[in-house]
Amino acid sequence: MVTIGLMALAGCHITSNGEIPGLQPPRPQRTAASGGAAASPTTASSPSEPASTPGSSTGRTPVRPNKSLARNSIYAVDLGDTRVSCKVKVRSPKPPLKDANLASYGEKLVRCLVKAFAKPLAAHGIELSTPKIKAYRKTIKTPCGRFNQRGAPAYYCSATRTIYWPVTGDDGPEAYTYARLGYVGLVAHEFGHHLQAASGMLSEYAQRSYGTKSRSERYLLSRRLELQAQCFEGIFLAAAAPSLGISSDDRYQLRIWHTYTGDEDPPTGRKPDHGSSAAQIRWLNRGLDSADFGRCNTWKAKKKSVK
Repeated sequence: MVTIGLMALAGCHITSNGEIPGLQPPRPQRTAASGGAAASPTTASSPSEPASTPGSSTGRTPVRPNKSLARNSIYAVDLGDTRVSCKVKVRSPKPPLKDANLASYGEKLVRCLVKAFAKPLAAHGIELSTPKIKAYRKTIKTPCGRFNQRGAPAYYCSATRTIYWPVTGDDGPEAYTYARLGYVGLVAHEFGHHLQAASGMLSEYAQRSYGTKSRSERYLLSRRLELQAQCFEGIFLAAAAPSLGISSDDRYQLRIWHTYTGDEDPPTGRKPDHGSSAAQIRWLNRGLDSADFGRCNTWKAKKKSVK
């Protein structure tokens, strides 16, 4: 069983050999000497990125989004006055969902997330697809790595646009189902990585991560990525708050939950790649209190804000 003390929020852990589950290494271009194109390395386009921008087939001037980490077009999206209705029953902490129902429940949550974000993002040239949910037993081999039941409670893989969900992750007495919004928050966080893929940020992130030999720099980049997904999760909770019935008690539960998910929490072998409990709570609240993507720019934040 996975207890809350062993839990991490998303699947972008850095392994001992430098691999980043959830991302594929950038593919270097062929050199001119080999008869190919330019010699500089580049990243492959994420499958979540649109082949063409909205309006390009209608005669209108296409919106060309900025896909960089620090100046991405997604930061112009403010959902402060937006409320989305989710026809999803919020799960009580116990008993956990039946394994056979995990995928279908996750799909309902994903549809609501798309409903909340698709149109506002499209107005800024960001095309949002619907990621798949794959609940799995034992281990599963994906283009982003092999995932098991003992790692993170969910993983997002940009190569397949899929959230992989281990079925035993919600079985423990202190799993993420401790909080009433545990299932919702988990899926919303992984969807945050899907937003990073759709907006083009994962390409630059992968290039930076695989391009540095500094382990501390790689961990810093990972924390910026994970804490941003945490903030995006908060934006969804804010937009869907009325239909989800989010209360002050829910916010208290989320805070207590994340007290046990920081990099400083046991086991001692945990890597500093997701941020401290304080940082996780702080960035979640930034999104929840503002519903403004512009408040989630972890790439311009000072290092002390993403520790």
